[in-house]
Amino acid sequence: MFLTESPEIEYDIRIAKPSDASGIIRCMQSVMDEKIYLVGDIYLYTERGEKDMIRNPDDLNLVATSKGEVVGIMKIQRGIFRKNRHTATLGIAILRGYRHLGIGSKMISQGIEWCKREGIKKLNLEVFSSNENAISLYKKMGFEVEGVRKNQFLIFDKYVDDVLMAINF
Repeated sequence: MFLTESPEIEYDIRIAKPSDASGIIRCMQSVMDEKIYLVGDIYLYTERGEKDMIRNPDDLNLVATSKGEVVGIMKIQRGIFRKNRHTATLGIAILRGYRHLGIGSKMISQGIEWCKREGIKKLNLEVFSSNENAISLYKKMGFEVEGVRKNQFLIFDKYVDDVLMAINF
């Protein structure tokens, strides 16, 4: 767990609990409502489904909270097949107003350590090419670009590439 104070914002990062499910849904939907960071427009998991995901021992679910509110979420989902159990996929979302405070880098650092402890050899992610801040952070954390799917998404009438990144342990 990290406990951090910025000049204006205090937050902590911890493993998610089933009681965080509704806050996770609110956080994810808020980021989706911005329409520039995540593929979906509507968060599809119900509170029950979110609780089930949190309870999955194969995955890591971290939350960043501030004043009792979930302000960030990071999920690492391990491959479900024998052939990809050595890999995992990272997803992260931070509420507007809580970005650029170190939350993302701290969550990713914790996620990388968890992957190493769990015997995961490769951590994958996808990011819009338009999200230059995230790409820069991922590179700083050791991720490398493995591929690009050109014009994969249409965001506000502009085609955006899907950048495939990974880090190997």
